[in-house]
Amino acid sequence: MGNSMIGHFIKNNEFVFVLLVAVILSFAVFGNGIFNDFTFDDVSVVQNRGDLKDPSNFFNLFVSPYHHLKKIGLFRPFTMASYAINHYVNDIILPDSATSFQQAAGFRVVNIIIHALNSFLVFWLVNYLFKNRFLSYATFLLFLVHPIHTEAVTPIVGRAELLAFLWSLVATYFFVKKDILLSSTSFLLAMFSKEIALMVLPIIFYIDRTLVRNNFFSAVKRISFFALPLGIYSLLRYKALGAYFLGDATTTIVENPLKFISLGERVPTAFKVLYLYLERMIWPVHLSADYSYSTISPVNSFANLTFLIGAGFFVFLLWLLVSGRMHQRSVAEGFGGLLSIGAFGALVFLVPYLMISNLIKPVGTIMGERLMYFPSFGFILLFSYLLFKLSEKISKKIIYVALALIIIFFSARTIIRNRDWRDARTLFTATLKESPNSLIARMAMVAVHIKDDEWDEAKEQLNISLGIYENNSRVQNLWGIIADHEGDQKLAEERYLRSLEFNPDAVSAQINLAELYAKQGRLEEEGAMFKKVIEFYPVTEYVVRYAYTQIALNNPDEAIGAVGYYLGDDLNHPDISALAGTAYFVKGDYKQALLYLKRSVELGNTAPEIKEMLQISERNL
Repeated sequence: MGNSMIGHFIKNNEFVFVLLVAVILSFAVFGNGIFNDFTFDDVSVVQNRGDLKDPSNFFNLFVSPYHHLKKIGLFRPFTMASYAINHYVNDIILPDSATSFQQAAGFRVVNIIIHALNSFLVFWLVNYLFKNRFLSYATFLLFLVHPIHTEAVTPIVGRAELLAFLWSLVATYFFVKKDILLSSTSFLLAMFSKEIALMVLPIIFYIDRTLVRNNFFSAVKRISFFALPLGIYSLLRYKALGAYFLGDATTTIVENPLKFISLGERVPTAFKVLYLYLERMIWPVHLSADYSYSTISPVNSFANLTFLIGAGFFVFLLWLLVSGRMHQRSVAEGFGGLLSIGAFGALVFLVPYLMISNLIKPVGTIMGERLMYFPSFGFILLFSYLLFKLSEKISKKIIYVALALIIIFFSARTIIRNRDWRDARTLFTATLKESPNSLIARMAMVAVHIKDDEWDEAKEQLNISLGIYENNSRVQNLWGIIADHEGDQKLAEERYLRSLEFNPDAVSAQINLAELYAKQGRLEEEGAMFKKVIEFYPVTEYVVRYAYTQIALNNPDEAIGAVGYYLGDDLNHPDISALAGTAYFVKGDYKQALLYLKRSVELGNTAPEIKEMLQISERNL
């Protein structure tokens, strides 16, 4: 009786049931990572971004680059807006004493919910196109629990992948429902999330032309409606990035060595990377947060086995795509058949993969597991179809048991992998186990040891880093920090300056150099360096430092200008009001000084020098 009622409910409310399963399983598999700290890129992209924490700056995010620097060439305003909303909610519900682990939790809850929705949409699309329950459920469950998705769900910055995929599938949904307005709007939001969403257009065109069986000109006409959101996106992208509109990859040999080798080496090495992706999708045990410089050796021979497997898989997908287009069976004639499912799966893998493959042109990184989020849908669909065909030849029970075991294994591996992302120490310790030659992981461990006052360990990791690759901005900056700690200020200055030679925009080196100049009493140089810092990284702490340096140099007008430009909305803070009052006091404008100094005292500033300046200002009026 009970089983009958449950079965009846599932049959009549299948999509509700799948959505509930998606949410429950997503939290079951990824939930142990909710209270992880901000790690890796989360720190610079999300945690320490003052522009994301300022509600008055919200709409400006839609004409701002993803990173502070335009030359990075990334424009993802919807993703940034979602981070900003998370920050606003944190300000409302969390106490001022909240730890960074608590502050990060809300961000991860949102990521898990988006992943659940994405998994549900995977079920909907496969079910809609192929009307095959086994295929729909197998693809849905494998996509939901796959360990390679950990890097897209658990790190907060993975949200760009999640949102681009979400809105791409929503755009597909509304397109097949013939709601062009909502489909176009969803596509625009997908593009605002991450650039890879552009690749949903070939997928939509393929569905319209081949699976829905519209004629070619009708399909072209319908796809042309996406020109409007593309135009809007292009205008705002140009506004945000200017000369860097085309987004040519600004990277170094450390992030993507493929950009700095010959075409004859780049292409076979890119196919080796495809092999590594394939390996991690089939056997997701050796996962790593970094595959950069010296972790993947270049391929110099076309006889290399990893190249042959990667290239062979690529050719196989092309064959599926071409043969599927040539011999399409309609959905009504058998729910898609081998060739249509093969072609669609190949297409869904290939088109987003080509954007990140380094085959066509080098991108910002050589490899990243989060980049497989979109392409993995195509691979998992093909794998699920293979299981379905096997179930027609051998016992279905064997296939169901095999599928269940794979899902259990993937789920357990994902839960374990979430623990690696607990904090910087656990993450980079795990990364070095898989990629011991990772320069990025070694440098990160130097920073971890410095933060925890473990200077001997930091120096040991620095020496290993220098042995891997010395001519890197961050390595030089870390060297400078250790030299400064050891009291060798001359060496520290040399290393900071060397860091800025390799990367003039290295804000950490700028801050450290400014701090060094401050300790040495070199006010002019300190001020010049803090000026560079706040032009790129205008957080309150460094604006205040810059302003007080200008006051000390008897440049109160410059200090007043900096406070007004960067901190105008913070003048109701006692320390900022005190800063403005001090600048006007040094300028000799006692009327304005009195105004701000009084406000500072009213707001709770009890510093004796503030009271002294107040008294002097009152006497001089």
